[in-house]
Amino acid sequence: MDYPIPLERLSLPEHLNGALGSNRVNDHRCQIAARNDMEAIRCWLGEYEDSPQTYRNYRKEAERLLLWSILEQQKPLSSLTREDFQDYEAFLKNPQPTERWCGSRATRYSAQWRPFLGPLTPGSQHQAMVIINALFSYLCNAGYLHGNPLS
Repeated sequence: MDYPIPLERLSLPEHLNGALGSNRVNDHRCQIAARNDMEAIRCWLGEYEDSPQTYRNYRKEAERLLLWSILEQQKPLSSLTREDFQDYEAFLKNPQPTERWCGSRATRYSAQWRPFLGPLTPGSQHQAMVIINALFSYLCNAGYLHGNPLS
């Protein structure tokens, strides 16, 4: 995969799907049935199905992070470290390469779809990290991850 594609169409190879992520809890005390990072994200997003705008905003940020993790860091979401998140924060300021990450508005099923219109404003960068922190806190509280690299 050279270009990001929406979550609904994303299929990850085993080494990137997070089933064996370095931050994963590998016992039977997990409170969600997720076997990999995509399933964990879907479980978290399911909490917001009754609020369509929140769901879309949260999906957008989880999707951006997951795609960046796979395409730029070449690691599963559940293997990201604090240092990776420092890189991600810099990426939000200037998503590069532009042709891979940025484009004009397009439907989610279009080949022209990209996760960014361009660099995020400081307020949008902050909001993205707040949402991602909420995702990782949820995954920790559910027993899916050992710890939250953003804590």
